[in-house]
Amino acid sequence: MSTNKRSKVLIIGIDSMDRLLLEQYLEDLPTFREVKEKTPPLNMKSVFPPDSDTAWASIYTGLYPTKHGVVTFVDPLEKSLKIQTEESDANKIRGKTFWDYLTKKRHFSVILLPHIAYPPWEINGIFVSRSRVKDDVKSQSPDLPIRFDLSRLNPPKGVPKKDTKTLRSLVKKYKELVKNETNFFEKMIKNTDWNLFFAYSSALDAIQHYFWSYCDPTDPAYPGKNEFETVIREFYMLYDNLVRRLLNHIDENTIVLILSDHGHTKRPEFVVNLNKILKDLGLLSTSQNVTSTTLDRIKEITAYLVSKYNLGWIASKVLRFFPSVKDVYSKPSSIDWENTIAYTTDMSGIKSYTYGGIIINKNLLKNVEEYEKIREYIINNLSFILHPETGENLVEWVIKRESLYGDGEYLHLYPDILVQLKEGFGIGHKATGPLITKAHTSNIVPGSHRGDTPILFVYSPDKKINVSKKDVELVDIAPTILDLFGIDWRNYNMDGKSILLR
Repeated sequence: MSTNKRSKVLIIGIDSMDRLLLEQYLEDLPTFREVKEKTPPLNMKSVFPPDSDTAWASIYTGLYPTKHGVVTFVDPLEKSLKIQTEESDANKIRGKTFWDYLTKKRHFSVILLPHIAYPPWEINGIFVSRSRVKDDVKSQSPDLPIRFDLSRLNPPKGVPKKDTKTLRSLVKKYKELVKNETNFFEKMIKNTDWNLFFAYSSALDAIQHYFWSYCDPTDPAYPGKNEFETVIREFYMLYDNLVRRLLNHIDENTIVLILSDHGHTKRPEFVVNLNKILKDLGLLSTSQNVTSTTLDRIKEITAYLVSKYNLGWIASKVLRFFPSVKDVYSKPSSIDWENTIAYTTDMSGIKSYTYGGIIINKNLLKNVEEYEKIREYIINNLSFILHPETGENLVEWVIKRESLYGDGEYLHLYPDILVQLKEGFGIGHKATGPLITKAHTSNIVPGSHRGDTPILFVYSPDKKINVSKKDVELVDIAPTILDLFGIDWRNYNMDGKSILLR
């Protein structure tokens, strides 16, 4: 499909909207039902790891994480600390986004509240972004075409308490935020002569993280019938309204993309302790020091109590004021680091994830040949981890890091080996005891990202969009947008490809 240079493209980005949940709630989502009927069936997959920063950078640039470098393979404690205290590094994507390429071609873009793009930079158009660590919303353009108090677009900050009063207040604040965003987006789309209009909202991600266990009867922490059990559905309905309000202001020549960066699901109920396997393979050594063993036990009990009594908000404050605490909790004290060749990444710390990796200590190896042999040895032994009771293989895949996205300037940010377990099982870090244990900390933040269920709708009100493939990657979005404007995306060395038939 080819379009002329006067194309109009509307993009709506909803962080963490899940394809399976959308289908589940579809009877309450009339706008999404209508959009779905006009859209060719598309299955989009996120990046690895399916973190929001990493995913949106891939959407904006058309580059894999090994090329754009917005990827952090660290323990969630460090992530939590960074989210509370540091802005994301927008310099890695500045000048490389699809709206930057449209600026070079003199297309007028309206870019509103994009993730990891603060502060805004100069483009041909209007660019409004917000800080994630402080209440601050900035516009690159000194004069907006509308009157609007931008401070109303600041999201809540910090990890909330889990008492009823606080949760009620949180729901109210996020609903108010989405309503304010909807009003802002609608005023901007009505009062701006744009070629590209991109609006982003992040509230759903936070709501699903904090309220998943209240809404999912299959979650082990589900409390039974409760006043928050419809909260996630209610936010899908709010976004259905947001989409409808924007669609009301486009004509038949406008092409629409509605997408998310990843899906969402419950946090794993069990963990598979990969360090135990590495120990049994002779690649990990444990310390016999009584103090180290005792410290590990104290950490385990503390994490369990934080989860059981919903004290994550206290842990968050401690982490913020005493950042060194993360080092204590993210690595097992009982590991003999001087004699350990391979161990799980810090990703396997206080919160369980289905994905992670293995780091190899090259200082203990003789040469590259030995390094490669060790990697092959580990991959062969981790490819099949059978559940002791069901006999099910718990491993989705395990590969060398360069096998995922190839080489790139930032390949070193990934662990030497990457591991994806099946849903319901997270990567644990214990080196002794049972292979599979209960994930006692899963309720600290019960919702977790799912990589294979983001949403993608591509359509034009008066006609169907012909696409070349059903399975889409995040990196295909940027080249597709350029293609919609008649720009040859192949000139920009992107990893993705346009999904449009030509």
